Amino acid sequence: MGMMLTMTFTQTQIETEFRAFWVDGFNEGFHTPEEVDALLRRVREANMNAVIVQMRKRGDAHYFSPLEPFAANQKPGFDALAYLIEKAKTESPPIEVHVWVNCHPIWPGSSWPNDPRHILNRFPEIQTENVNGERITEVGYGMDWGHPLANEWFARVVLDIVSRYDIDGIHFDYIRYTGEQWGYNPVSVERFNRRYGRTGKPEPADPLWKQWRRDQVTAVVRKIATQARALKPQLKVSAALITWGDGPKDTADWVNRSAYSRVFQDWRGWLEEGLLDMAIPMIYYNQANPERARFYQNWINFLKDHQYGRHGVVGIGNYLNTWENTAEQVRLAREPSPRGNRPVGVCFFSYAATSGRGTEDGSNRYEEGFYTFLRSLFPEWVPTPPMDWKRFPTTGHLMGTLVNARDLTPLDGATVELYRDGTLYKTLTTDGTGFFAGVHLPPGQYALIIRAEGMPAFSLPSLQITPGITTVFHHALGDTDALRLASIRSLQNLPEGAKVLLVGKEIAETVDERATSLRIRDLLGGAEVEVFPQKMQFPWLKGERVAVRGTVRVLPSGTRQIVNAQIRWLGVQ
Repeated sequence: MGMMLTMTFTQTQIETEFRAFWVDGFNEGFHTPEEVDALLRRVREANMNAVIVQMRKRGDAHYFSPLEPFAANQKPGFDALAYLIEKAKTESPPIEVHVWVNCHPIWPGSSWPNDPRHILNRFPEIQTENVNGERITEVGYGMDWGHPLANEWFARVVLDIVSRYDIDGIHFDYIRYTGEQWGYNPVSVERFNRRYGRTGKPEPADPLWKQWRRDQVTAVVRKIATQARALKPQLKVSAALITWGDGPKDTADWVNRSAYSRVFQDWRGWLEEGLLDMAIPMIYYNQANPERARFYQNWINFLKDHQYGRHGVVGIGNYLNTWENTAEQVRLAREPSPRGNRPVGVCFFSYAATSGRGTEDGSNRYEEGFYTFLRSLFPEWVPTPPMDWKRFPTTGHLMGTLVNARDLTPLDGATVELYRDGTLYKTLTTDGTGFFAGVHLPPGQYALIIRAEGMPAFSLPSLQITPGITTVFHHALGDTDALRLASIRSLQNLPEGAKVLLVGKEIAETVDERATSLRIRDLLGGAEVEVFPQKMQFPWLKGERVAVRGTVRVLPSGTRQIVNAQIRWLGVQ
């Protein structure tokens, strides 16, 4: 693109608009301080106001993670996320930082990771399989969301980022399966058969089995979105979403699209439930191809008309288009749908692929003229649109984790009935980790009944839902020979050998899997106790909430410890 192109649009004055680049971790962008400086210079030159940066590619980290190995293509010792946040927020104009995490892919299929901290070495059992038992998908090795440990591990990775970094948003990519032949992890199949009284392997097209896998993907989104908002209510939860083929004709036609029917990514449903704050469908089509241009138009209209009070952002594949056709897609994105609805902005894929030659080939990337060209589409910097449901909340949220009091195993498929004024309002179901959540509930008093197969029901007569607040209720259900302790201080009155159960305690300090013990504390009062687990399966992070079941040991000094302990992760609140 040797000459400078300019295009102007007749439009009303734009006061707010989401304008972002996807910045991947495979190309230049944030591997060194110099790359970050260049990124922010170009972003500001283009009058963008956000970056979506890929901090997790395939089970690695471009930031300092206590859980996953450092990315091999990152400058050693350089925390890209910390440096980027500092530069984005302290220099003018400010740039929002959204952390992009690849969810399903965890390693290329051509090799195996060497680092013992990689999830494939920690927990190889979490891999997905196809109906024939093969494990290498089109994107390499992938996590299977039907395995509870995959769900829990990924949630811990993401929530650690949310806890420790001053980010504006978390952004899911590949939050799905790769096709209806996949999702046959043996643990997921066993859970499905147990839930529905089946045996053997279900057929890929079995409607109930397809819905099961759809539910497993949604469960991960629900867990992370709800817990992340409990930590930081203003955090923006978004995702890069599938738009293969032509767009839906209407809401009823959504179930025939690939996102819903083939890869089990019900992103329309996530918007309707309020799990996503911002949907960014990857509407990557070559505008020069009439059929693909029609696909693009139909998808942007569907997005504009199905935001459900949240934010829709059009993901534009500038890597497929000339600069002129990228500009045309921006113009079309900004126009109202036939029903009069507009999205809140655009996001470009990608920051690197800017040659305008309609190819993602590695040559001629980072074409400086492209970032300048975007100024003709975005003449002035504007802030991102406010999210009024966060600024002025009218609803509240409920979440928790349910475990068996005998051994702390998660209660998979338990139900949580919510009653208002004596009438059943909603029934929630726990996922494979025992987690449940109800989002955007009307404020007020609720009663709660928990039911799990083979166990007595538990009733909570009063529970308050408050606008903008996430109410947390963790519980160990059923009979147990252990003493249920509300406070760690109560340990001081117990003799050697007493069995105890504590729920909802906080990890006092981060320890890795080489440690032999950890400390937990009360949320109120700060009393602590040292706990010696039966097995230190993985690192425990400061601030995480746990349930502990073990035996009291009394030292000569009178200090109590808990030994031979079982520990169950409950969340971050």
